[in-house]
Amino acid sequence: MCGFLLTLLWLYLLQDTSLNTLVASDLSLMNHPNLLIALGGMAVCMGLLAGAYPSYYVTSFPPALVLKGSFGLSPKGKMLRTFLVCFQFFVSFMLIISVGIMYLQSRYIQQSDYGYDKEVVLVGTIPYEYLDRREAIVSELSGLSGIEGISISQFVLSSADNYMSWGRGEGEHHIQLVCFPVDYRYLSVLGIKITEGRNFKPGDGDVYIFNEAAQKKYSWMKVDEPATPGDYPVVGFCENIRFSSFRNNDAVEPMAFFIYGKDYANWDANNILNIRVAAGVDKVDMLHRLAEATEKMAPGRDFRFRFMDEVIDQNYRRELRFTRQILLFSLIAIVLSMIGVFGLTLFESEYRRKEIGIRKIMGSSTGEILYMFTKRYFVMLVVCFVLAVPFGWWIGHDWLESFSDKTPIRAWVFVASFLLVSLITVLTVTFQCWKNANENPVRSIKTE
Repeated sequence: MCGFLLTLLWLYLLQDTSLNTLVASDLSLMNHPNLLIALGGMAVCMGLLAGAYPSYYVTSFPPALVLKGSFGLSPKGKMLRTFLVCFQFFVSFMLIISVGIMYLQSRYIQQSDYGYDKEVVLVGTIPYEYLDRREAIVSELSGLSGIEGISISQFVLSSADNYMSWGRGEGEHHIQLVCFPVDYRYLSVLGIKITEGRNFKPGDGDVYIFNEAAQKKYSWMKVDEPATPGDYPVVGFCENIRFSSFRNNDAVEPMAFFIYGKDYANWDANNILNIRVAAGVDKVDMLHRLAEATEKMAPGRDFRFRFMDEVIDQNYRRELRFTRQILLFSLIAIVLSMIGVFGLTLFESEYRRKEIGIRKIMGSSTGEILYMFTKRYFVMLVVCFVLAVPFGWWIGHDWLESFSDKTPIRAWVFVASFLLVSLITVLTVTFQCWKNANENPVRSIKTE
């Protein structure tokens, strides 16, 4: 019960910290009275059970065996303690392997080539009441030193799973595409390369630039010709880029950048500023300067300038939250495992002090004594690791299934998990046994 109350205290103290990123719910205790009552009842029940079983177990021994002091190393007692430590090892390995696989995917998402220069782009949102002043805003902000270009789009690239879907044409010339409305500067600002035809230019309206996936799938489409009979013209083709999330396979998905023209004059609600920052410019300082400049143009209005990388990462907040949760549980499992190992080693080393003393008298070195203890734990580690690998792989692989484009699972994840737990375990055992291994053997074997 004391542990439960301490937990509530820590939760209260940490409710306004980064701990909030681990859950999707409000951490305020007063907002969850039913949960607190249920957990309090469970804490009381678990406390009673935790005290009742050891009491029953201890009082079940014959008095003579207890007085001899040998009941501590009974086969059943040793088996129970060994099983509990092995279970902790198993959980630690399983969680570490899982979080390792998740880390690989997170790094893959961050380091993959998106096909455009997202690292040097900042994005902002123009308030809707200022849409008629978009060009004036672009002109004003372009005068800031360190800005290489500004464009306007309807969406932030790679920030969502789905965008606007269009269907055009009929019959065998029917096309289905993801439409991404932009202005004529967009591809240049983002660094998207044209593979055929030309880039957008001032004055363009109601024209497409398709990606290579569309060109491959709809082979009849040609530059300077309508995408389908009666549709708008295609002025060029660009390289395939990562335009949505890794949950989709963008390499085969037709998409087109489109400039709203006279046919869509009432649709044009493009309000995303895409700002390319020159190399070497402090982007944090640029965010402050942009905020100051827009405050002069639109007092009291927040353009919400932020890093494009930050916006893209928000699309994976569910997966990142789950990864952080698994990481936290892994750390807790490792700590619990080491507590179990420490307790078991302390118990055994104290009960085997005479054996250690005799071995020292017979010529065993400190290293040999330590090896005697660590060998047993190493066998336990190997067995638990072999059992945990399939479960850890399954959890990580199942998590990866939510992505269409995913990283391969590397062997080093499994090796690293084994080495990490093994190293911590060996250090724990060595630390605990060092005192007894170096103790004067006369003190260890004398009879009280």
